[in-house]
Amino acid sequence: MNRAESKQLFQQLTCPWRDRLYGVALRRTGSRDAAEDWVQETLLRGWKDFDRLREGIAIYAWLLKILDHVIADETRRNIRRHQLVPIVLEDDAFLQQQASAEPGPFEQMLQQQTTDQVTAAIASLPDEFHRVILLRDIEGLSYQEVAEILDIPQGTVMSRLSRGRRLLATRLIKGQYLEKQSSVSGTGAA
Repeated sequence: MNRAESKQLFQQLTCPWRDRLYGVALRRTGSRDAAEDWVQETLLRGWKDFDRLREGIAIYAWLLKILDHVIADETRRNIRRHQLVPIVLEDDAFLQQQASAEPGPFEQMLQQQTTDQVTAAIASLPDEFHRVILLRDIEGLSYQEVAEILDIPQGTVMSRLSRGRRLLATRLIKGQYLEKQSSVSGTGAA
């Protein structure tokens, strides 16, 4: 059977069941658009696997099984989407309105540290924070530029930068504390 004949046979076998498939999908989702998408995906998958269809298999049951897989796949995708860390996505204009040329508390603290202290503390951070801090705080790139370089969403850049700065501040503060302790014990020993 050639491709044109297969297509015609597929149309003949599936056309009577499309409305019923749509009804099933609509009852499952409650959304006309989603139901239409699911039926379309079901028919597409059915066409791709049409050569595997054996005689004696009820077409409607076969299509319902495919529809069930389509719905399960979509449900899994939605669950994964909702489990991801919420990311704040703002447009560039909003972010530029919030930007300030003045150094913030974090930048002020960095200015008080020696280059060696900052370099060592940054190097000790996990890679995901290390790279974001280097690009944003040391190189001075914008959130968007960092996102493009690292191929991650801008919201992820902001989240990692915030967490990385907290880790870095903690390490710098602990480093100062350790330096003070060693200088106190060093002068006491002399």
